[in-house]
Amino acid sequence: MSDSMFFFGDWQINPESNSLRCGEVIKQLEPKAMDVLLLLCQSDGDVLSSDDIVKLCWGDMPMGDNPVHKAITQLRKALGDKATAPTYIETIRKRGYRTLAKVEFPLGHQAHAEIASWQGESPFPGLRPYQAKDAQVFFGRSAQISTLLGRISQQVKFGRAFCLLLGPSGSGKSSLVNAGVLPNLMGRNGYDGIGVYSNTTLDLADVSKDRLMTDLASAMLDWDINDTPVFEGFSADRLAALLEEDPQQVIALCHSALTHNVQSHNTQEPADSASEQSKDGALENEGLVAKQSNYATPLLALFVDRLEVLLSSPQFSQPQRETFVALLETLANSGAILVLSACRNDFYPSLVNYPSLMAGKSSGAHFDLAPPTRAELLQMIRLPASAAGLSWQQDNTSAMGLDELLCVEAASNPDALPMLQYTLQELYLQRSESGELKLEVFRALGGIEGSIGKKAQEVTSQLSQAENASLAKVLSLLVTLSLDESNITSRAARWSQLENQHQVALVKAMVESRLFVSHLQNGEPCFSVAHEALLRRWDKARLWIDSHLDSLSIKSRIHHLAKRWRDEAKGKAYLLAEGKPLQEAVALSINPLFSLDNQEQGFIQASIKRAQIKRWTRRVTISLLCLLSFTSVLMSVKSFDAEQQALEKRLEAENLLGFMVGDFADKLRSVGRMDLLDGISNKALEYFSSDDVNPESKSNANSLLPHWLSASLGFTSSKASFEARFQHAQTLEAMGEVAYSRGKLDEAIKAFEAAKLLLDKLYTEDKTNPSLLKVLGANAFWLGQIPYDKSDWQQAEMHWESYRDYSDALMAIDPDNVDAWVELSYALNSLGSLELKRQDYQAALKAFERSLQLKTNALVQEPKNNNLRSDRADTLTWLAQANESMGQIHKALSLYQGSQRELETLLTHKKDDANLMSRLSHIYTMQAQLLRYQSKFNQALSKVNQSVDLLEKALIQDPKNERWKFNLLHSKGLILGIRSQIVPFLIKENDTVFLQRLKTIDAESLSASFKLKFISILMDIIKYQQVAHKLSDAIQVNAHTQKLLDSISNDKSRNYLILKIELTLLRAYHFRLQGRQEEAAKLCQATLVSLMPTIEKNTEVRLLLAYMQANSCLGNTDIFTKQRLLLKDMGVSGKGFLFID
Repeated sequence: MSDSMFFFGDWQINPESNSLRCGEVIKQLEPKAMDVLLLLCQSDGDVLSSDDIVKLCWGDMPMGDNPVHKAITQLRKALGDKATAPTYIETIRKRGYRTLAKVEFPLGHQAHAEIASWQGESPFPGLRPYQAKDAQVFFGRSAQISTLLGRISQQVKFGRAFCLLLGPSGSGKSSLVNAGVLPNLMGRNGYDGIGVYSNTTLDLADVSKDRLMTDLASAMLDWDINDTPVFEGFSADRLAALLEEDPQQVIALCHSALTHNVQSHNTQEPADSASEQSKDGALENEGLVAKQSNYATPLLALFVDRLEVLLSSPQFSQPQRETFVALLETLANSGAILVLSACRNDFYPSLVNYPSLMAGKSSGAHFDLAPPTRAELLQMIRLPASAAGLSWQQDNTSAMGLDELLCVEAASNPDALPMLQYTLQELYLQRSESGELKLEVFRALGGIEGSIGKKAQEVTSQLSQAENASLAKVLSLLVTLSLDESNITSRAARWSQLENQHQVALVKAMVESRLFVSHLQNGEPCFSVAHEALLRRWDKARLWIDSHLDSLSIKSRIHHLAKRWRDEAKGKAYLLAEGKPLQEAVALSINPLFSLDNQEQGFIQASIKRAQIKRWTRRVTISLLCLLSFTSVLMSVKSFDAEQQALEKRLEAENLLGFMVGDFADKLRSVGRMDLLDGISNKALEYFSSDDVNPESKSNANSLLPHWLSASLGFTSSKASFEARFQHAQTLEAMGEVAYSRGKLDEAIKAFEAAKLLLDKLYTEDKTNPSLLKVLGANAFWLGQIPYDKSDWQQAEMHWESYRDYSDALMAIDPDNVDAWVELSYALNSLGSLELKRQDYQAALKAFERSLQLKTNALVQEPKNNNLRSDRADTLTWLAQANESMGQIHKALSLYQGSQRELETLLTHKKDDANLMSRLSHIYTMQAQLLRYQSKFNQALSKVNQSVDLLEKALIQDPKNERWKFNLLHSKGLILGIRSQIVPFLIKENDTVFLQRLKTIDAESLSASFKLKFISILMDIIKYQQVAHKLSDAIQVNAHTQKLLDSISNDKSRNYLILKIELTLLRAYHFRLQGRQEEAAKLCQATLVSLMPTIEKNTEVRLLLAYMQANSCLGNTDIFTKQRLLLKDMGVSGKGFLFID
């Protein structure tokens, strides 16, 4: 009792939660008070003294009886009881306490049965499921009843009153609902405040074709409350139509019946308790309903049995199934109807196709009914017999009782329950006069295993030879396959389908022996097997099924195919194919055992007719093919010459294409003519995607991938030459570079990755091809450049190390190859730039110096190679940046000037080289920044103006180059920033045009690297506006800049950190201009805090300047002496910067 729920008078006691419930009222108890209540209820009216209660509930702890008095007081308060007029707990003066109200357990929870309390017929139902009238002898499922009631309570609370029982055939699903769950819900107290006023059952195995809704409506008409029908005045047809057209109106009628009928009945006096149980053990509706005033949630119950029939039977169309399942979902969500359903678990794959049936599975809406344990089987066997006053004969040999022998055999049998119940029923029917169930009867039956089969064998052995011979025909009417042809199932057959008196006599004998069941279905007499275990355990049935399994499968298949043929307007495409399918169908049509309906016969005849037409068509076609084959031989001779000419032209085209995407493309890259490179790569891709070169391109035409990637995937599977596939990879590489220059990073990534797919396959074929290794290196560079731009150093390092490895492999093949030296220098340069971002300046210097050495050595070998001079200038620029980061401003300027001289010299020879212009403009900008730090504002302004001039010239050649466009904006923004530091400050006419241009840029859509540049531009604009006395505009831009900076807060680069610090100082300066000194000081102090971890070890000019500005802001002019000296050595005085005088 300590764990199980029970009823104490009108109260439901839940020991697990220490709670009491009566209708909607829930009371919580202290644990010790619950212990006292459980102890009193266990005593069941016996008096317990205070000392006994203390000892049993508190142990041997020394204490008086005050805790007992306190617990009793709490219990009476919770129960609404009075000490002067008790109804639950009575105080016996000077003796103790006892219970007055009745202690009851839910039906099916008894661990023992009152001897001879059952006054009905057999306490064992045999092959039929338990019904509500059998609830008093339904034992062995207490755990399952509790669990299922709890699941139902949970689903009702969720607002979806639906539970689905799953289990094998014959596992007792229907019995559990009929005799276990529903009687408890219809009991006086219900369960957890939930009560059922009326229930009805729809067995889908009894539903005939096109009557699904009508039969459901017929079942629902059985609902009544207090003898008043819920759907009074409705016919089955009318209610079925309403269910289909307006189910909400049906639900409204249910709510109305529950509300009005229950309210009117609750005003009546309760019926006499003696009417709670009728003579046959059934719960009487009147006496039951009269005491249902404790229901907090009154419901009507619908039990849909054998759901697998709906899911698999060919008599239901898919729309009918979906409509019915949707209706069940609507009813379950109505708040008025509890929907329970049972389904064989071998049909679970079919359930998955209906989301509403699967809904709620994770929250307990599905209940898997496991086979009973040995202890539960013993209860099922012993307790009903005890209730009926029966006894068991003992086996003298094994010293075991018949009940134990039954349990042992049932526990080892997967079909235990139906056969066990059948055996028990037979034992009951052949019991002794004293009510003893006998061993010799059990042995004569052949035990549980053979009882059903033996019974069937006995029945048929008494029939004539002709009647036995008719068994095959009867079985053909009863046995069918599921929709997927994987499971044998039974079906109802009509008596009218029996063809002679021998078949009728056989069926009648089986019905009289309770092996078949005779019933009405839609007003027509029908019969079916009592339980499908008969088909598995009866040798004759099993042998017939095994020998006719193919025919059953063919018949099921023909039925479904014929139905589909009819549904598709008898289209020829749905007829049987010639060959085995048609041969099997014809053989079945002449098999006397199996009857085909008119539709199936018509289907087979139409298939035969089409097969004959196809045979004649095939003969004519073969004749024509012979003629055409002869003609094609003649034509092939002529086409061979044409093919040879086409091959020669193709080779010429590929040689030209190799030059275009190879050497010529490299020259276009060197001058930055991405517009021309774009045109060449597109033309090359058109060639590779053509049907002649890539026959699979059409199959990729509808792909969701970009057209160039679809083409590349198709091309890899073609039989093109190594050279052609290599040229294709070069084309994709060029397209990636063009997309990168346009700022289309997603497209660039896809192009580079598609190129890598091709290149990797080529590399597996030839690992020593210098040209392939060079392109693989370039591909690795670009795959690393994109994550580098996003500050994803780890991904960049992975690809650039691959770049270095490919370059090393290239050098290993030919150590004296200048191209290999140059490729390795590029790879080292890339890795150096990565170390620079990671602030490992020594590692960066080492990589740049080795890269410079390799380029210098290459120039010695090729002194007239202008591309090498340009690359050497680029490395000098990187060395300058490394020195700048280490605080070596003078050396950095010297290196920038060296790079500038190299590029200016080259530009005198290549005046229209846009790529050189872009690179030189970058060097001018970098010098301008350093000169600005040294307060050489006019020199800085001169440099950045040169940068602007060069970028504008470069963009004339390639106006779509997004990177150059952004660099131009950056340079123009830098001009405004530098001018804001020059005294006197002057506003120019074109300043407003530039500021308006910035407002049109969608900064949120920019990549992370472009966002950083744009933030730098905006910070110069802020400085410009505050000097131009446009403080409100400056504050507004500051806020926008802060929002933009926050959008890339995951950026861990040094540039991001410095920009964040500089923006904070700008905001502090604005506060000072507004007179908000305290807020300015807080921001300056926050800046110092963020700088402190690095300022002692860092010599970068921007960080030192920021440190100096923050201290000046706070008036700490003596603190940064060391940093001031470092800046002084760099030529940086701080003049013209915020807070520095």
